[in-house]
Amino acid sequence: MKQILSFLLVTALSVAAARAADITWVTLHPAENTPSGDAAAAGFTTAPDIGYTQLLTANGHNVTRYVSTGAPDTALLNAADLVIIGRSVPSGDYQDDPETATWNGITAPMMIVNGYVTRSSRLGLASGTTLPDTTGSISLAINDPSHPVFSGIALNPDNTMANSYANIVSFNATTQRGISVINDPLAGGGQVLATVATAGDPAVGGTIIAEWQAGATLATSPADTLGGHRLAFLTGSREASGLTSHGAGIFDLTPDGTQLFLNAVSYMAIPEPSIAFLLPLGGLALLWRRRRA
Repeated sequence: MKQILSFLLVTALSVAAARAADITWVTLHPAENTPSGDAAAAGFTTAPDIGYTQLLTANGHNVTRYVSTGAPDTALLNAADLVIIGRSVPSGDYQDDPETATWNGITAPMMIVNGYVTRSSRLGLASGTTLPDTTGSISLAINDPSHPVFSGIALNPDNTMANSYANIVSFNATTQRGISVINDPLAGGGQVLATVATAGDPAVGGTIIAEWQAGATLATSPADTLGGHRLAFLTGSREASGLTSHGAGIFDLTPDGTQLFLNAVSYMAIPEPSIAFLLPLGGLALLWRRRRA
């Protein structure tokens, strides 16, 4: 009986860990095949950020697109296993109080892939507003290789990535700008996990991946308090000059960058085991204890 119970417990935990996460992807584009009006006018036939939501779906997650707003539905967002603020959002939705207080008050875990949203003038995760763009293929310097986000990633002896993280992408044969990188100290006790390691890039040394805990006090005015766990994971192109800002957020990750992204999603969105699934296990545990008695 003890071995059966142990097996069932291990199985329960494995199933819980593998269960698809319910992810809300915040964006300008209401559906993968429905770009915003401005993006469609610029020539997009699908959402510019489709690569990210397709990747999540292909890896078993349930993804719901949510059109960015300055007055988000907190009940809807808090019901998600993970909220991801995409690169293709207007940063003005995250600018004024009570917008910042509402977004920062979300209790669900949240990933932010848009550096502009992290600024002190927006959600206040960074202490300033400087955001240089990467100009070529980049790799990352890893501060804590033991962190789950970096699981399975090949590193050099100096803890830089052995392979690249992201590349510059194009749309309609026009080269887009790179990732807009946090270049100021973090606010709220944020922990820098990875920075740009590519010598000569304008964003070298800037933060790409960082983490904040619930309860952190941010650089907004007035100061907001984080309602939940946050992870900045910067990715997605900045639109080229002359292209609408609704064209930002094209998928730019390499295979190793993609693995990092999926690692980050798994780390941030760990659904709780189903109560209905665990109740029979509790009954088996009670039965085993009675048998022993």
